[in-house]
Amino acid sequence: AVSAIMALALGLVNELTKGTIAMRAAETTKKAYASVTAELQADDYPEVKSEYKNDNTITKLCTATAGGQQVGYVAETTFSGAQGMITMVVGLDNDYNCTGVYVTKHSETSGLGAKAADTNEGAWRDNLVGQGDGMKLAKDGGDITAISGATITSRAVVTEVQTVINAAKSLG
Repeated sequence: AVSAIMALALGLVNELTKGTIAMRAAETTKKAYASVTAELQADDYPEVKSEYKNDNTITKLCTATAGGQQVGYVAETTFSGAQGMITMVVGLDNDYNCTGVYVTKHSETSGLGAKAADTNEGAWRDNLVGQGDGMKLAKDGGDITAISGATITSRAVVTEVQTVINAAKSLG
């Protein structure tokens, strides 16, 4: 009887909060799009279909347009980090250079991998802006320094940005 009452209570709370949770997720995604395309001044994001196969990590790929003209690309992606799944929005310019990264959801370790989601000026993610095709961590022969103590998360984020670059390039 107690289990049935608790299940009913949890179901009721879920129903009452479902709309608010969805609204906040949509607001976060909208903020992420604006953040990663700020320098492009994009105002619309029509979704495109890509034939690029990437283990299904890219959940949405869009062109970024300003005044009807394409100025870049935006992708929503979900991939494995060190402690679980990371959901992120990546912006690219027309030359396939990263214009921004915005982590919208993660379960990385606080103070370590969670630094990938930091949105403050000078945060680790700023190291990815301006990077283009072939980006890698310094430990892998590139020039991006990993977050101290969070190499797995850093590598996952950098690899996923490269995946987005490859997907955008596949569009031609």
